[in-house]
Amino acid sequence: MVSFAAVVCASAITLFPTGSKAASSSSKKIDKSEHFGEPTPQDNQQSSVQNIPGAFRLYRKNELNRIVASLLASGSILVAGEEGSGKTVLAQSVVEKLQDDGFLVADVQPATSKQMLLNIAEQLGVDTYSLEGKAFTADQLKVRIATFLQDNTAFIIVDECHRCDGRFRYWLKQLQKQGVPMLLLATNPPRTDVFLSIPRIELSPLPQYAIREIMETAALERGINLKNSELAKLQERAGGNPMLAIRAIDEEYLGLEMEAADHGRYFDITPLILLAGIGFAVLRFIGMGTNDHALYIFSGIAAAVFLGFSRLLYNLPQESKRIQR
Repeated sequence: MVSFAAVVCASAITLFPTGSKAASSSSKKIDKSEHFGEPTPQDNQQSSVQNIPGAFRLYRKNELNRIVASLLASGSILVAGEEGSGKTVLAQSVVEKLQDDGFLVADVQPATSKQMLLNIAEQLGVDTYSLEGKAFTADQLKVRIATFLQDNTAFIIVDECHRCDGRFRYWLKQLQKQGVPMLLLATNPPRTDVFLSIPRIELSPLPQYAIREIMETAALERGINLKNSELAKLQERAGGNPMLAIRAIDEEYLGLEMEAADHGRYFDITPLILLAGIGFAVLRFIGMGTNDHALYIFSGIAAAVFLGFSRLLYNLPQESKRIQR
């Protein structure tokens, strides 16, 4: 019995330093990865959890922090981006962040001017009926909402503001001059009225790893297994647009054959072709000046071919732009 207890104690003493050493080494790894931004096993585990169907992940945290900081400083900001770039998801994140901090937020979707004013009044707690029970007109609602915002701290967030009526946007401009913090989100906003007086943030395309994770999550939700090569091929059609990435998975799920993509992020090589044609034309004159008949004939033929090819490309029918830019 004594020898068996001694063996057990010795084993415990031997295993304890090893475990502490592993723990210290793992903590060092975590500290190093946090310093250099490398993924840790915990991050990998968290990433796999976020790929569960229905999970949510925000890839624009920097933009979220900048927007919230601007709004808390009583400033207004405009977020511009193409269709499907994630503006609505970003707006919802801002609303949740401000509401969690205890602020009053009016989140508005495009509708008629009267309906949007009623929506704002209801969310801010402004009366929409008089003491006699009569509904206020649109102009009366504008005055009452503006008066409320002068005496109280609240935020107005308007998604797809480019679809709102011009009079409503002009009223937003008056509120912005009044110092009311607001967040406007628009696709290809015109440089007029309120869009011209508010600082803007252009949403850049999402990085490739984010598009890949979105596509993997969408494929998992639909119960389809895609190889890395298939995902890479579908990823080319997304062009950094999360909506197009999900649509590519839907098309693959339905068995649709799609070759062209809706994004317009391509490199135009027409100037390079023109530059090559001009270079051959210069060589033609050099050959003519030096009496080099071979150079003269070769450069002339090459210049004609390149210029004709560029003209042919220029006359080809262009694809319709299905996404506003």
